[in-house]
Amino acid sequence: MKQFVKYFSWLFILLGVVSVVFVIVFIIHSTQKVADTRNDAAPSRRVYDYADVLTDSEEKELEILIRESEEKIRCDLVLVTIDEPIIEQYGYTSNTDAAWNFSMMNYADDFYDNNNFGYDKIHGDGALLLDNQYLAGTSDSQAGSWLSTCGRVYKRFSSSMIDDVLDDVDRYIGYDPFKAYKAYVESVTKKMLKENDPFIPFPLVVIVPFIISGVFIATHLKNKEGDRTTTSNTYVEPNSIHFNVRTDELINSHVTSVVISSGSSGGGGGGGGHRSSGGVSHGGGGHRR
Repeated sequence: MKQFVKYFSWLFILLGVVSVVFVIVFIIHSTQKVADTRNDAAPSRRVYDYADVLTDSEEKELEILIRESEEKIRCDLVLVTIDEPIIEQYGYTSNTDAAWNFSMMNYADDFYDNNNFGYDKIHGDGALLLDNQYLAGTSDSQAGSWLSTCGRVYKRFSSSMIDDVLDDVDRYIGYDPFKAYKAYVESVTKKMLKENDPFIPFPLVVIVPFIISGVFIATHLKNKEGDRTTTSNTYVEPNSIHFNVRTDELINSHVTSVVISSGSSGGGGGGGGHRSSGGVSHGGGGHRR
């Protein structure tokens, strides 16, 4: 038994290190504070159906769902629907993706900021889904959804998490807007409830154990290594080997440089980070239809 423990001691050390890191990260996440009282400067209304795609009963049901969700995650959740040529409103004449992204982003951020949303404080923790129905299904469509994040939601949501929420909206928006907006609320709520789940960063999971294993292997092999009694030349007769020497001369050189662009990372929070026209830090992303 002692030999078994001794032989696999490196494995026990490795598991111990990972366990300690796990506990430390768990403690850090569990001690993060959220707001005890909410910001009363924002309007009580959460659903702004300017595009008139919801019935009165659906609006009321969404308001109730949002209230319940906000109490769970301590973040404001806002829904705004429009049916407007938003690109023209922001001075663009060409219906490009860049123009659409900029216009939707600014509309969503400004709506959030101007209404003082934020569960903990003005411009604090929360998210807003802006859904545009303008000419959906046509070649001139400006339809699509933009998710604006702020405060803890901004810090929590990576670009891939924003895409996940928008994918949930896209799944239903074509035939059941109510179900799509409900999916938005439920998706954000689900992800924020996991905010304090223990998370060990990738470098700690891979690099640290790799280093520990490398140190162990190097030490283990060193201890097992015996004295060398022969070398590579032990059985070679002196002066019996001749080497032909060949050299390459550099005539000229040519260097080609290539610029490689990288996309946005899916890990960590702060997806789509930027500042609104009012100087507030927001994250966000959108899907056109």
